[in-house]
Amino acid sequence: MPQNSLQIALEHHRAGRLRQAEAGYRAALDADANDADALHWLGVLIMQAGRADQALAMLEKAAARRPNDAAFQHNLAQAYLGTGRHGDAITAFNRAVAIDPDRGESHLGLGIARLARKSPGDANDALSSLLWARDAGISSADLYHHLGVALLSLGHNAAAVEACRKAIEMKPDFASAYLHLGLALRGQQDVPGARAHLARAMEIDPKLVSAIHALAMLEAEAGNLEKAAKLFDDAIAIRPDRAGFQGLGQVLAKLGKERQAKFTRMQADQAAKNTAGAATAAASALAAAPASSAIAHLEDRLTPLPDAVKLHFALTATANLAPPQRIPLHAVAELFDRYADHFDAHLQGPLKYHVPEMIADTIIALLPGNSLDVMDLGCGTGLCGPLLRPWAATLQGVDISTKMVEKARERGVYDRVEQGDLVETLRQFPRSFDLLVAADVLIYLGDLAPTFEAAISALRPGGLFAFSIESCEGDRYQLRPGNLRFMHSKAYVQHLASIYGFREESITPIAVRCEAEQPVAGYLVVLRTL
Repeated sequence: MPQNSLQIALEHHRAGRLRQAEAGYRAALDADANDADALHWLGVLIMQAGRADQALAMLEKAAARRPNDAAFQHNLAQAYLGTGRHGDAITAFNRAVAIDPDRGESHLGLGIARLARKSPGDANDALSSLLWARDAGISSADLYHHLGVALLSLGHNAAAVEACRKAIEMKPDFASAYLHLGLALRGQQDVPGARAHLARAMEIDPKLVSAIHALAMLEAEAGNLEKAAKLFDDAIAIRPDRAGFQGLGQVLAKLGKERQAKFTRMQADQAAKNTAGAATAAASALAAAPASSAIAHLEDRLTPLPDAVKLHFALTATANLAPPQRIPLHAVAELFDRYADHFDAHLQGPLKYHVPEMIADTIIALLPGNSLDVMDLGCGTGLCGPLLRPWAATLQGVDISTKMVEKARERGVYDRVEQGDLVETLRQFPRSFDLLVAADVLIYLGDLAPTFEAAISALRPGGLFAFSIESCEGDRYQLRPGNLRFMHSKAYVQHLASIYGFREESITPIAVRCEAEQPVAGYLVVLRTL
């Protein structure tokens, strides 16, 4: 049962199952330590987990093996940027845009790296890169914010104001954009506007020390020395760095408090030494921390809580959001608990639903004999049961809805019907079935990778997995507007079949059902284990 561990890992990575993604990448590297793709994607994952320093060696090795891949150069540049190696980042971003001049995100990264390095000429070069990124199609709050920073560095205050306002329009809680908007307004001598926007930055992010410093300097210039001193004290309480102590020392001197000012200047020198030592210690601690724990922590942070899953599901019906991985189990269970009493009549009447018969007709020639172990996934009221029984030595069913399970049991054709999640159920039965059937079930699952993974483990060699889906274009899946069912592309199903070790027996266009007297396009898919 061959499986492509790298492609499976990529599916897990894309779906946010980061622990499984890491395991897959490492398995690919165990098989071939020089696998450029595995090196690259494991490096990207480790970098995403906040360990750019640990990712660098992998990304460097991958980029050396694939020097003409713009994505490899781009991600290596991001790692350099994350470790403060701005010159190396600029070099790698330049390689990326030389390979693919239309790669807007690399032009954006190049602009950010040049702004971070702050060498002579960098601000002007950064502006050119950011404008190129914009012209290449990048339109994000991050782009316009950095555009504002570059313009501000070059003294183009009016243009900086416009760019920062655009960033805030796209991301209303962008504290750093408010900070730089305030600085640009200060450059235009608009002190009330500067004060208001710096205060707004602090309101959004009370620990944004650079905004507190900027407002403190503004108050000092306006003669509000006591207020400025209080702001510098607040900043020092958050981050006792040299800039804060120096600013406070200057204000205290203007207030005539020379002894306190002198002591504060001494604290500024000590703070500079402490900061350098703390940075070294933090870097050492970061380097010592294992990447796997950081990846696990990132997955935990990215995994939505149940209430967030419900909110995402609800908002997808009315907002232009990326689809969730699946419809929440409670929503499916509640729907079919309500639907159970008139399910059969509605399906076989107005909806003209005949998928069970189509599945039976399709697999009859593929699985001879009548001694098969069969699992009906999402069995509902058991419409597939009588059609599957002639082949089955054992026939089991599983459904998420308690009332549907009761209806299926009443048919008397199943040996066993249980309430539960189909993926978790399959995982309990390794190498136990010759046939798995899922009629009009996978439409409630977007991300099918866990289902394919569970199915391949539950089937014996040569076993069949037969299911229906609603069809869409593209390379993955979409949430169907209005009724919140998923549509899957043929390419997505074929990709999963390939990486999990299925052979395609047939993928046949069908009308899954009728809605408003119009056929709903789909596919009847039959896959065989190798």
